[in-house]
Amino acid sequence: LISVKSSSKDTLPAGGEKHGDSSREEPWETALRSTVVDMEAGELQGRKVSVWDLLHSKYIPEENRKELLELFQAGELTLEQVETVVRAIVTKAEAARAKQVTNASGSRAE
Repeated sequence: LISVKSSSKDTLPAGGEKHGDSSREEPWETALRSTVVDMEAGELQGRKVSVWDLLHSKYIPEENRKELLELFQAGELTLEQVETVVRAIVTKAEAARAKQVTNASGSRAE
């Protein structure tokens, strides 16, 4: 399994919302939540997942998530670029996990 290091400074509530009032989303947040991608990797295979959910999944380390969100909010990354990066990270993480599982099960065979 993939473990993600989390900072002791991580005080965001579950779901990554900064404020208790989630009805007042920022336009950039709405764009990430409403953009849905078809995933072709691991446990997400065959599912449609929002870019927001992928960003806040176990596959994206906290540091990467913060950096991507900052760059997107600043207009330095387009929505399509964020989507591409997130999909690549998830796909790579799933491939690494599958390889670990294969290696672990192969080394246990007697």
